[in-house]
Amino acid sequence: MLQGYMGKMLFVNLSTGKITEETPDESLYRDFKGGYGNGAKILYDRQKPSLDPLGPENMLGFTTGPLTGSPAATGARYTVVCKSPLTGGWADANSGGIFGPTLKFAGYDAVFFTGIADKPVYLFIDNGKAELRDAGHLWGKDTYETESILREELGKGTEVACIGPAGEKLSLISCIITEKGAAAGRCGVGAVMGSKKLKAVAVKGEQKVTV
Repeated sequence: MLQGYMGKMLFVNLSTGKITEETPDESLYRDFKGGYGNGAKILYDRQKPSLDPLGPENMLGFTTGPLTGSPAATGARYTVVCKSPLTGGWADANSGGIFGPTLKFAGYDAVFFTGIADKPVYLFIDNGKAELRDAGHLWGKDTYETESILREELGKGTEVACIGPAGEKLSLISCIITEKGAAAGRCGVGAVMGSKKLKAVAVKGEQKVTV
């Protein structure tokens, strides 16, 4: 595997609850560089045209690049990709904080969601193990409250990307928030997350990114 990558991605079907781990071919990382490039290629290959951005077929991805988790000055960035409910076209929004590096430390370069959950859920990734958990107690809470509750429940070192009431109500200008203020704020990505009843993605890990 190329240096700078963990070599694994997660694909989560929220309608069925199935979580699949994939090891992409090295050509994906070489030919479509960074979280933006990986996300664009995967959505292009796996997503149908003319789908409803707020429907179950829209794929929502949290992606990282080869510098994420490294000492590089830009090593704290992650990107959210999907079809935009705001424009009907390509959507990408990126943000800083520690969420992106921690996703890598948890063992994954990216996680992609399809489907719509029957009830509010969040995904917890802990050092290579992923599971969907009930988020009923978090639904309706703002991002500050959500992050604090999950960090208390899941323990030290947990990083959280989540939506608040705006995303839950499908506001087309809603954001995905980490670090109680760092926002992936372009293109209505928070509304896509809310449409899937996905309240948060929580990550925790201690693996190393080789550079």
